[in-house]
Amino acid sequence: MDTKILDLCEDSIREQLFPGCVVGVLRAGKTTILPAGKMTYDTSSRLITTDTAYDVASITKSIPTSCLILHLVERGLLALDDTLITYVPELANRYRTSILIRHLLTYTVVFDIPGGLSRVAKEKPHQILESIFAADLRGEPGQTYYYTNPPAVLMGLIIERITNMPLNEYANEVFGSLNMHRTSFSSGWVGAQSVAPTEIDWRGEIQGTPHDESAWILRQAGKVAGHAGLFSTAPDLLIFAQMLLDNGTYMGRRYFSEETVTSMHTNQIAELGHSAGLGWELNWPEIMGNQGSTEKFGKTGFTGCLIVMDPVSKRAMVHLSNRTYPHRKDNKQQLNSLRRKLCDLVFA
Repeated sequence: MDTKILDLCEDSIREQLFPGCVVGVLRAGKTTILPAGKMTYDTSSRLITTDTAYDVASITKSIPTSCLILHLVERGLLALDDTLITYVPELANRYRTSILIRHLLTYTVVFDIPGGLSRVAKEKPHQILESIFAADLRGEPGQTYYYTNPPAVLMGLIIERITNMPLNEYANEVFGSLNMHRTSFSSGWVGAQSVAPTEIDWRGEIQGTPHDESAWILRQAGKVAGHAGLFSTAPDLLIFAQMLLDNGTYMGRRYFSEETVTSMHTNQIAELGHSAGLGWELNWPEIMGNQGSTEKFGKTGFTGCLIVMDPVSKRAMVHLSNRTYPHRKDNKQQLNSLRRKLCDLVFA
């Protein structure tokens, strides 16, 4: 299987889907890390290693943001049916008293922000949070599934207000206890030379700072966003996956109850005709392939990253790449085809 995985990755590198990548596999309790290619297309570029760090983009929404929300729920500091305005009273839309924490976790609250937060970041960089607070909703909370960034931004804000700690500091406590020492909202722990760059755009070469525009703008203002901007490695992400596959325990320590972990990979919005766990995507064949159980859950990142877990077979896969380098291009179908093939190999 390792040879087939590397062959797929090398083919993708030759086709310039990305300059390099890392695939991490967890099977039967054994971890395998397979690096391929380089950080950039330059002939002098550094080779990818097992510990090369990547900006995992929207994986941040699940690891750590939604998981930290569920951690606060388990600590009794928050409840799924608490209203959002309990913690974010600045909200001004007409449904402000009806939005619940569970609506954020299932992406069933849709803020009407034309062009999205990235457009706000470019046009009005100091009004990102204000644009969410002031935005109306496109409909009643809990009635429509629509994946956007604002729910995770708000979850990060809630975490900070409940814990009285910056999001990155609270996350680092959890990562540290899991021995995920190369996972952080800051790339400073590894040095820029060990972080794959994500793109060259109006900001210059993006390396070691968030690729997502709104997360980048917030970082310039000293704020850490809950929707993007985490840096991690394949070995570290597989530690988190191992903890979830072991029903919330790792090295004898319990992080989540079995009930909470089950809620992550159980459909919470079946009545809407969609699939979503609490904070996670579910059984998504276009991305996760057709092998393994129907309980597979995971998350993608725009930069070219993916994590998928199967609680039935106790297997997991991480694929990290910088497919947006040097410039983002229309290669989503090609990327998803690779993701399906990798998942079918791992979960067969």
